[in-house]
Amino acid sequence: MDSVWAFGGGALVALLCGGGGVAVWLLPALRIKLRRELGELLRREAEVAAKEQLYRDREALTRQTEESLSEVKELEERFRKREEALYRRAESLEERERDLSAQEAALKAAQAQLAVREGEVARTEAKQLRELERVSELRREEAEHVLLERVERELTEETAVLVGRAEAELREGIEQRARDLLLTAVQRSSLAHVRDAIVSVVPLPNDEIKGLLIGRDGRNVRTFEEQAGVDLLIDDTPGVVVVSGFDPVRREVARRALARLIEEGRIHPPRIEAVIAETRQDLEAAVEDYGRQACAQLGLNLSGRVVTQLGRLKFVGSGGQNTLQHAIEVAQLAGGLAAELGLDVDLARRCGVLHDLGKGTAATAGQSAASAGAQLAARLGEDPVVVNAIAAATGEAEPSSPYAVLVHVANRISAERPGARQGQLEVAIRRRAELENLALRHPGVRKALAVQAGRELRVIVDPHKVSDKAAQKLAREIARELEQAPAGPGPVKVSVIREVRSEEFVG
Repeated sequence: MDSVWAFGGGALVALLCGGGGVAVWLLPALRIKLRRELGELLRREAEVAAKEQLYRDREALTRQTEESLSEVKELEERFRKREEALYRRAESLEERERDLSAQEAALKAAQAQLAVREGEVARTEAKQLRELERVSELRREEAEHVLLERVERELTEETAVLVGRAEAELREGIEQRARDLLLTAVQRSSLAHVRDAIVSVVPLPNDEIKGLLIGRDGRNVRTFEEQAGVDLLIDDTPGVVVVSGFDPVRREVARRALARLIEEGRIHPPRIEAVIAETRQDLEAAVEDYGRQACAQLGLNLSGRVVTQLGRLKFVGSGGQNTLQHAIEVAQLAGGLAAELGLDVDLARRCGVLHDLGKGTAATAGQSAASAGAQLAARLGEDPVVVNAIAAATGEAEPSSPYAVLVHVANRISAERPGARQGQLEVAIRRRAELENLALRHPGVRKALAVQAGRELRVIVDPHKVSDKAAQKLAREIARELEQAPAGPGPVKVSVIREVRSEEFVG
């Protein structure tokens, strides 16, 4: 374009200078050159536009190709996984087919032996019949009757032997298969030791706080132990205080209340009572969190009310074994067994984790935890299969589905494996409950706490119903009843506490 304009400018100058003829001659040439330059410019622009369009088309094609390749890879991966699943299923079917072929071959061999035996029996029968006809004067019908009875007895005996042998072999095969399934499920479940501890450790910011916890003449620690129902161990161990108690609910309340008191720094009897009472109420809110954590660990989706009931098992123990952890373990075992048997794994886990649901609620008199749990699950809308599995977990009801059998087996494995439960601990817990219930039967008793590992029974009475003399009499009566009760681990100290408080508010 610059050359065109340069040439046109020169022609225009020549025209202005008076060269009329020359200007007339230059105008057609200028038009031709302009057309040539314009055509060349349009061609170049068309080429550039075509190249740009080609580049865009190539990029679009490249993206489409990459997307297609990605889809093809996903399809290949999906087909590969499906092929592997089909291959495993084919191997399982081939193994079952081999087992069936072996059983069929054994059955055919047994039938062949039976046919040979029947032929021998028939020949023996004919021979004996001829012999009987020869040596006796019996009629043919009578001889046949005698022979048939004898042959029938022999066949009955041999059949019983063969059937017993086959049943023994079948039972042995079934037991071996069951042992293999149990071992596989236990190995996959990665069982952990679930025995619950009986102490909780609370860290201290400094050792000076121990003096505040003890209080003047030990009144703070006494108030704390009386209100929480636990033993508070404050010794020379730096930086910690130990809360000891067999009841997991009391121990957890005491641990949280002690941590809160230490954080606030205000430690005196009225504040201790208030914090323990508030902590006991706040603990109910933590129940649902424990239930949700258990559901998340097992990958289950339970309703809100069921989750709350499940979370209560966190504060229930049986023989030193935490019931919620035990329920999770049973669910994992039942799920592993269901996976080996080709059953619904989620349903098996649901049955397993809810099998002790009744231990988190108060059962009526004469009602077992399994029965209470089954009724509760039915009220909460659980499937009948789950309800039956809960009722049959301890063998109290007949199982109506294979899931009930799996839960029963998993429950036995979790409860009876070495180290899961401790018999002496269960006896000690039962002894403490008996001591407290014995004291609570007396009128005027508000609270009874068995502390010091069951060697002391603290009885808190209503001061408006029990006088000082009546408190002394109550202590003697409870001690006399304890003497008549079954012997415990040692002597028991009975302490009856009667306290009168007067409170006034100003302002």
